[in-house]
Amino acid sequence: MTDNNPPKERRLHARYRVDTPLALGPGANDSAQLVDLSMSGLACVSPRAFDEMAILEISMKLPHPDGPMDFKAGGAVVRSEPSEEHEGQHSVALFFTHMDDANRQTLAEFIKVHAEPTG
Repeated sequence: MTDNNPPKERRLHARYRVDTPLALGPGANDSAQLVDLSMSGLACVSPRAFDEMAILEISMKLPHPDGPMDFKAGGAVVRSEPSEEHEGQHSVALFFTHMDDANRQTLAEFIKVHAEPTG
């Protein structure tokens, strides 16, 4: 029997394509490259794999017409697997677990002005 009802999209927020470096990990000291971003999380490519459900610090500078805006948050790893597109790298997805109001506003403003929606 075939299931004619594909699974529903579970994301609550639209994802936006963003290509910028970021730091993540304990102490946000590992470099990675952001792939996409939403109000609830992000996907990136990292030279390092992380354990699922690990809590990581996230830090990056988001472009803004008035100059780069610092963004910091905490997130839980929901996926970490070898990247099919980037040899020797890992595709990592994080769900934001904590973010203060100032960083939430920074992220919302960046998405509103700069981000390009994904498919």
